[in-house]
Amino acid sequence: MFDKYGPKWLVIPGFVIVSVMLWFFTTLSPASSVAFMVALHIGLSIGTALILMPAQTNALNQLPPDPHGTAVINTLPQVTGAIGIAVAVSILMGGMEKYLHGSSAPAKQVEMANAMSAGSQNVFLYMIILALIGLVTAFFIRRVVGSREEVHAQH
Repeated sequence: MFDKYGPKWLVIPGFVIVSVMLWFFTTLSPASSVAFMVALHIGLSIGTALILMPAQTNALNQLPPDPHGTAVINTLPQVTGAIGIAVAVSILMGGMEKYLHGSSAPAKQVEMANAMSAGSQNVFLYMIILALIGLVTAFFIRRVVGSREEVHAQH
């Protein structure tokens, strides 16, 4: 599909799928079924695959065939993932604290579960904002088609 349609027409639906799945994640509560959560996770994984593989392939197609581009592509997700997890945990804890601050019995297990749900919903809303930013930027992706002959001619 990447070769036939290019990266943009895979990345855009990927971001739409991710955004919709994240929206449904904001509706989760302690009473949500495991099957619903698994279905959402499967949808999220499909959307993520539609984003990452075409975007990375297109990015690498723009580079000469040396190992530096691959090293950057392999390092960036690790660094941004660590930053993203730190931000997400901070948002989660802030949402939990806010919920528990207004609770009459914050030590009860039910209230802790509700606090985790409230904090998680905040994290998913944050992730939706990031996904929508990604969706907007996806409209600016240009397909790069370069042959090995062109790369060797430049050197």
